[in-house]
Amino acid sequence: VTTDIIIGFPGETEADFESTLAVAAEVGYDSAYTFVYSPRPGTEAAELTDRFVEHSVTVERMNRLRAVIERSSVRRNEARIGRVEEVMVEGPSKKNPDVLTGRTRQNKLCHFASAEPIRRGSYAAVEVTGAGLSHLTGELREVTHVAQHKRRIPVAAG
Repeated sequence: VTTDIIIGFPGETEADFESTLAVAAEVGYDSAYTFVYSPRPGTEAAELTDRFVEHSVTVERMNRLRAVIERSSVRRNEARIGRVEEVMVEGPSKKNPDVLTGRTRQNKLCHFASAEPIRRGSYAAVEVTGAGLSHLTGELREVTHVAQHKRRIPVAAG
């Protein structure tokens, strides 16, 4: 579960922001795309200059919100430890070419080792053995579907 949140919209009070924190904690988001409000010319909000929130306040609120989101993200990822997840293989990890990277059905990034190469687009059963803020780690149990890549694309003459 993800969301987008703008922090420091003109007129946002500390009470408003506390409500945002409470909702974020209750929902337990996997991640959130958080942004500090910036005025856009031609919008009604850009005209509310007397209601702008101080930049230092918005930065402090952003840090508080990120802490809440990060705690829930780690908790949700750790809850997957011990489960076997279906992972679509994307290819070698950017940081370690001996490790493969893929995505679960919930779009969680998952890193796992494989003694044999596995084609991009293949599906694998991976037991989750570890969790971080933005990824899972696991052990390959089996390749459940091997991707079939076409080498030639037929073209119909017309």
